[in-house]
Amino acid sequence: MSLPAAETYVVSGNLLVAAPSVTNATVAQDVINSNLLCQLAADKKLTSRFIDPAVWLDMYRNSLGKVFWQITNSNTVSYPVPPLIRSLTLMKILQATFFKTLDANLVDCIEEGIGLWLELPESSAPALLYNSKTHVEFEIDEKVPPVPSTISVINLQLSVVHSGSRLSVCSIYFKTLESVEADLFNQKFAVKDILGNVSVSSFKAELIESNYSAIRQQIIDKLGETNIRENIILVPATLAPAGIELDTGTRQFLDSVDI
Repeated sequence: MSLPAAETYVVSGNLLVAAPSVTNATVAQDVINSNLLCQLAADKKLTSRFIDPAVWLDMYRNSLGKVFWQITNSNTVSYPVPPLIRSLTLMKILQATFFKTLDANLVDCIEEGIGLWLELPESSAPALLYNSKTHVEFEIDEKVPPVPSTISVINLQLSVVHSGSRLSVCSIYFKTLESVEADLFNQKFAVKDILGNVSVSSFKAELIESNYSAIRQQIIDKLGETNIRENIILVPATLAPAGIELDTGTRQFLDSVDI
């Protein structure tokens, strides 16, 4: 599977933006394949990325280190909710934390990638994949009115690859009594409905290509065509125009015409 370099991808539960400084398609493919492998390995080991997102993230990050990613600047904090603030959005949390650690051009790339994702129809393949791996609803065993019968767990993964094979990663995870809506990044989550802390975890990494090249084909083989096809999806820069509903006469003509 040949991938263009500077694009936005959904890689399982990771919205990965490749900046224009990534000009080598092989490097982009290595970054994406290794990230997918480590996500799937953590999913397999823990059965779910939503039961304990912090443990899942540790396993994902440690797995990256085993396939020749050099991890630095790993940090996890509880997001301090400002006084008198009644609601939070994922975008505002990103702006107050992760974006402050990046150069302005990388922030622009991420915001553009998020914008492209938000334009997707809810039923599109990249939207369905990312949503399924980013949030889930669990039933509450003891239902005491007026508490809702479900809670939502959010485990958001966002990455930007830049300067060749350097990666900056952010994860935001928390629980809420609210259901997650389509506008994931801009949904206003009521502070009163958030259960526990909002955790923000980030790290930087660089893929050591000279070492990774020795295991490149093994990782591709381990993933297999099905995993690659179903879990690596390009977010299109432009959406195809909506289909035109053809009347019966037009359909009959096109079916019968012979040229």
